[in-house]
Amino acid sequence: MTRKVVVALDPSSDEASYTIEWIIENFLKPEIDDVRLISAVSLNSDFDADELGLYTMSLTEEIMQLEKEIIEKTREAMNDFLEILQAANVIKATIAFFRVLLIQASFYYFQQINARVEVLKSLSDSRNIVVEYIENEKADILIMGSRDLSTWKRLFLGSFSDFCQQNSHCPVLIVKKRQK
Repeated sequence: MTRKVVVALDPSSDEASYTIEWIIENFLKPEIDDVRLISAVSLNSDFDADELGLYTMSLTEEIMQLEKEIIEKTREAMNDFLEILQAANVIKATIAFFRVLLIQASFYYFQQINARVEVLKSLSDSRNIVVEYIENEKADILIMGSRDLSTWKRLFLGSFSDFCQQNSHCPVLIVKKRQK
C-alpha cells in the first residue's frame, strides 16, 4: 500500500525548514510514502505595461523571462529541501544499521523515500492551485507549515492553511512551531 503525501512549502519561509524537519522525525515512513514537495507560485500582477514602463510588444518576452526565473529559483530552493529529506533518510538508515548490528540480526533492508519536487504556477490565487493539485493527484494527506498569523491578520488576509483545510478532500496536517 502506497501513501501519497503532498507537502506544500514556501521555500523562502522559516516554517518550511521546520516542517521538513518535523515530518522526517514524526511522520514519514520510507516503506510506504510517495512524497511530493510542492510550491505554488502566483504569477498575477496588479500592474499594467504603462505602469511598468514597458512597451506591450516587449512585455510578453519580459514576463515570460521573469516567470521562468521565478520558477527556476523556486525549484532550486525546493530541491534543497528534497536533499535534506533524502540525506535525513540516509542518516536514519545508518543509525538503524548499527542497531541491527548490535542485536546481531542477519540482514538489513533499507528503502529510500520516493520523493520529487513540483513547482505549480498559478495566474490567480495559489491556494486554489494547491487544492486542485491534491485532488488531481488523489493525495492521502496534505502537510503544510503554519505562519502563526495574528487573529487580525488571519481575519483580513486569510490563511493559506485554513483555506486548504476547508477546501481539500483529504486530511490536512498543519505543522506549527512550538512556542518557546
